[in-house]
Amino acid sequence: MHVTDSAVQLLWANPVVAAGAGYTARSGVTGLLRHRPYARVLGRFVAAFLWGSGGVAALTALGVPLGLTLPLALTVLTVVALTLTLVFAGGMIRPATADSTD
Repeated sequence: MHVTDSAVQLLWANPVVAAGAGYTARSGVTGLLRHRPYARVLGRFVAAFLWGSGGVAALTALGVPLGLTLPLALTVLTVVALTLTLVFAGGMIRPATADSTD
């Protein structure tokens, strides 16, 4: 059993299903956390994760080797996470607060 077998079964290796699941999850997370300042950002991260999982599942179903898709997906995830970490740590983006007045 490969790592992405569960993703292929969950998303039926169809990018349209993954896109729909991403949009639904984004609206659900945003609606659930609507009073928090970070609700939209967190919703977009959840949607992007589902879209990426659907892309990897679709490529695996098309026969692209897992040895190519998984390291590529992990590299993209690592670059995005490290970039956001450095931006926050460097002070280029301030953490969102509900009662900040500028």
